[in-house]
Amino acid sequence: MSIVAFGLNHRNADIDLRGRASILPQQLQGALHHLLESVSCIEEAMILSTCNRTEVHCAVQSPPNKSIFSDQLNRWLAGYRNIALSELENKTYIHWDQSAVQHIMRVAAGLDSQILGEPEIFGQYKFAYQEAQVADTIGKYLDQVVLTTTQTCKKIRSRTEIGQHSMSIAQATITRAQQIFSDFESLHAMLIGAGATIKLVAQHLRSAGIQSIGVANRTLDHAQQIVAEHGGEAIPLAEFGENLHKYDLLISSTNSPTPVVSREVVAEAYKKRRYRPFFIADLAVPRDVDPFVDQLKNVYVYTIDDLSSIVRSNLELRQQQVAKAEEFVLEGSLDLEQNARVRSQSHIVAQFRKNLESIRDQEARDAISRIEAGEDPQEVIASLAHTLTMKLAHPPTIALRNASANGDVELLRHLHEAYGLEECL
Repeated sequence: MSIVAFGLNHRNADIDLRGRASILPQQLQGALHHLLESVSCIEEAMILSTCNRTEVHCAVQSPPNKSIFSDQLNRWLAGYRNIALSELENKTYIHWDQSAVQHIMRVAAGLDSQILGEPEIFGQYKFAYQEAQVADTIGKYLDQVVLTTTQTCKKIRSRTEIGQHSMSIAQATITRAQQIFSDFESLHAMLIGAGATIKLVAQHLRSAGIQSIGVANRTLDHAQQIVAEHGGEAIPLAEFGENLHKYDLLISSTNSPTPVVSREVVAEAYKKRRYRPFFIADLAVPRDVDPFVDQLKNVYVYTIDDLSSIVRSNLELRQQQVAKAEEFVLEGSLDLEQNARVRSQSHIVAQFRKNLESIRDQEARDAISRIEAGEDPQEVIASLAHTLTMKLAHPPTIALRNASANGDVELLRHLHEAYGLEECL
């Protein structure tokens, strides 16, 4: 069984392609079932889809060959997300076995993130695993990968400083707005969405001293929860456009498959603002804000990719911890590989123990019968010990003799180690 990691990410695909390749949380289970139906050699699978990447992690039984299997995955992703196959050319990657495991560990630990060391990716990885469990596409192979990856990530977090100096996208958004507006504390911000990113943005806005916050969301109760904690106004999503002109900042992060902020809505709000500067941060993939909004004068539009330069400003501090983190990744992948080899031979261990137990049980029955027949118990016990010793020692004795006769030094060395014999080779 091979472990495979396939996908595309921020290193080789732009935000538009990443958006069209992304699979929303509510779509994951259906996508997993479709994947297993489409690519027959996949036994187990989970899908990790974030703003920076869409990846398939799978256990594969006897693929036709690596090139054909890679092509099958590209065709599946292109077909499932309605992307031209040519657009994925040189945009996707595939890793196999130990390389795949190490890649998965780096991803989950934040070592492969656009924001080096960011912690959110680990939560997203666990969510992807949980969705695959519900979809019943996880088995013993990926279970072990996830278990070892989780252990490795915890080591990296606790034994390195990889995440201590990281800046989140939410922080970067506020930093960029402060660079544009000198009077930040007098500004008003509208947030669209109510997920973890928007909650973090609201927290940082309040810490930075923003004057007021409006939160627009399809489910008003969720918006009201954020407002209850940070203050401001909850707005039904359908009404955000008519209120937009009251705000100087618009920050959006939803799971919508299509833009929720159109050029027309922004242009109308901008006109009502008497063409005062307007800041928009689109933190969603796929994008929440129509790309044509960027054509409006004095409207500053930033995507996740645009904000990455701020995020990387303190990269040097965290890069010093990467080498140490990579040691844990290598250690974790080797542990997983070793454990897999042990599990693959577990039937041999079980048969070995079964044979020994069979000999033990037979000799014990014979000894009990002899004692019940009136023989001296001490003589019976001595005979039992002798017989067990001879029968248990017979197979390794024959193996030692044959290895010696054949000059098989390697087998002799293993037998010496297995039976704790003094070195005499």
